[in-house]
Amino acid sequence: MTDVGILALRALAGGSLVALFALVSEVVKPKAFSGLFSAAPSVAIAGLAITVVHEGAAEARQGSVGMVVGAIGLAGCCVIAVGAIPRLKAFWGSLAAMAGWSAIALGLYWSEFIGGR
Repeated sequence: MTDVGILALRALAGGSLVALFALVSEVVKPKAFSGLFSAAPSVAIAGLAITVVHEGAAEARQGSVGMVVGAIGLAGCCVIAVGAIPRLKAFWGSLAAMAGWSAIALGLYWSEFIGGR
C-alpha cells in the first residue's frame, strides 16, 4: 500500500473511532468526560493499530513511546502554565509553558531514543 493509501486509511479509522467514542461519551456521565474519549485517544488507537498491521510491533512501540513522551511534556506544560500565566500574563506565560513542553519532551525523547543507545 502506498503512503497516501496508509494516510487515508489512518484518517478513516481515526475519524470512525472519534465518532464511535463521541457516541459513547453521550451516554457517559458527567458530560465533562466527552472530550477525553472523542479526540486524541481514538486517533492514537487507530494510528497504532494501522502501524502494527503495516509496519510491525516495533514501530508501533516507538510510536506509543513517542505519544507518552508528548503526553508527559503536555502535563509539564500545563503545570508551568498554571504558574506562569498569572505572573507573566497570557502571551509570555504561554511562551514559557510551550518552552517547558519543548524542553521536557525533547529531553525525554533524547533520553529514550538517542541517549539510551
